[in-house]
Amino acid sequence: VTQGKSTPRRQVWTSRLGRLLFTPWGHSWETAAQRISKIEDFGDSVSSHSDDAAKAASPAALHKKMMSLLSSLWVTQAVGSFARLGLADTMEDGAQDPAAIAAPRGLDPDRVFRLLRALSTVGIVAETSPRRFALTPLGKLLGSRAPHNMRTAAMLLTEYHADVWSRLDDALAGGSAFEAVKDRPLFDWLGEHPDEAARFHRMMVDVHGPETQAVVDAYDFSEFAHIVDVGGGNGSVLSAIVAAIPGKRATLFDLPEGIAAARRGEGGPLPNVELVAGNVFDAVPAGGDAYLLRHLLHDYDDPEALKILSNIRRAMLPNARVVVLEAPLPTDATPAPGRWLDLHVMLLNGGRERTLEEYARLFEQSGLRLNRSLPTKHPAIAVIEAIAA
Repeated sequence: VTQGKSTPRRQVWTSRLGRLLFTPWGHSWETAAQRISKIEDFGDSVSSHSDDAAKAASPAALHKKMMSLLSSLWVTQAVGSFARLGLADTMEDGAQDPAAIAAPRGLDPDRVFRLLRALSTVGIVAETSPRRFALTPLGKLLGSRAPHNMRTAAMLLTEYHADVWSRLDDALAGGSAFEAVKDRPLFDWLGEHPDEAARFHRMMVDVHGPETQAVVDAYDFSEFAHIVDVGGGNGSVLSAIVAAIPGKRATLFDLPEGIAAARRGEGGPLPNVELVAGNVFDAVPAGGDAYLLRHLLHDYDDPEALKILSNIRRAMLPNARVVVLEAPLPTDATPAPGRWLDLHVMLLNGGRERTLEEYARLFEQSGLRLNRSLPTKHPAIAVIEAIAA
């Protein structure tokens, strides 16, 4: 099994120098003087990099960096309010001055001006002239009209998804931050609050929708006779698959609220797809030769993930594939958003992000084995394929 790895910084510098020094002269149109000039430029860039590193380590720079980290909450909350109050939609309708933007919600024009002035520093709006603002392409993602807009995500991530972070201290000792806030496990609570479940599923579409076509492009689903999407929510992934392969037999399996969303058509058309409500910890539909799990295993810690995979192993045909759609964590020092998402799913439901090696161990413990890992064109998702051991 192979997996692409990013090149450490030292190797990047070395490979750049290697290209300058060791590219065959007969294969280049550059003169010796041009080649020497490039080497000198490379030396300057190394020196500049060292100078930048020294400046970044100065007490003043460190203090500024720390203040930026500590105040990032202010930005997130401002973005959430902008989305929740529908200000992006108001601006798309043509409002440019704070009074016109504030009017539909009965807000204070001066305070709205101060919000917009702050948001202009992070690219949500642009101040085109004194006290007049235009919505940017980034800001349009906080309205309700852009495809795969992030409005619902911006609201939820500054509501109860933010509340759980206030319990991080306690969560590091164990237990569920979400249960401490809501007195119920996440998915039990969503089942008891249909409106919140609908918003949660909407956020999943907003956040993960752009990944779907990348998955369909990267993995050949045509060879399977029966695809079972386990925990597939409103069916958006299956909808894309059956659209690409007309007539494909498939089953969507999820909790009742997910199946209800699929019946309402929130995930797109589902021709020839059977909708089955149930609990993945009890059993999954049998007889599939492909079992699809998108961003499901990361919701759970290892004991629960093993239960899910073991149920699939019992239900699947002997030659079936288990297709896990996740973004494995890097094993080197590469910065990765998954390192932060790992903490978020821990707080929400005790979940965790995993490296490819950790997925392989889960497979082994549930009667499966890792077969291959495929990248996609979307950086937030890869295809991890397992087969029967």
